[in-house]
Amino acid sequence: MIITELRPQKKNPSRYNLFLNGEFLAGVSATTLAKFTLYEGKILSEKEVEDLLYQELKQRFLERLIGYVVRSPRSISQAKRYLKNVQYKKKDSWYNSENTINFELMFEEIVTQLEEQKLLNDREFAKLFIESRIRSRPRGKSVLISELVSKGVHIDIAREICNELIGDESNLLEKTFRKHFKNEKMVITNKKQINYLLRKGFPYDLIKTFAQNEYEE
Repeated sequence: MIITELRPQKKNPSRYNLFLNGEFLAGVSATTLAKFTLYEGKILSEKEVEDLLYQELKQRFLERLIGYVVRSPRSISQAKRYLKNVQYKKKDSWYNSENTINFELMFEEIVTQLEEQKLLNDREFAKLFIESRIRSRPRGKSVLISELVSKGVHIDIAREICNELIGDESNLLEKTFRKHFKNEKMVITNKKQINYLLRKGFPYDLIKTFAQNEYEE
């Protein structure tokens, strides 16, 4: 098969329409163009065409994922779920059901690439997530760990980062209490206050100590 035409797309000049033997094959990115050294008159084997189409599809998923993770920090698990969602939405647009593509392998390659580029890192994600929660929506370690696990972070990483950033929960408990109850005094018999702090992940013993300190003041 020979490349008979290779021209920039009118609406997106960074992509190119690729024609083989006079028939349109696919739109390809500048990255794919350079990777396979494509030019008019070049002869491609069936294997090269297959590899080219795989690379082009992979590049499209990669670009989508990069856009997703740069908008806001994401866990590796969230990144993989996002790719699967794009796969579902782009069926019959980017590829069809007849394609025998190993998407699981492709997505692993993409995620690994972003890990190597430091765009995906569960430890860094956990750190940023906890710091953000402490600033704007404070809560106890147990809830923070549970939230991280729900986002796909391994529980060992969640616990480790939580312990690194939050040594003593006392200050965090007080911050959580003040944010919600303002200048109210903490009273151990106030079920509304107690239940609120319990829901936020603070142990009862710590809540009790805080209430005692409030009483002594």
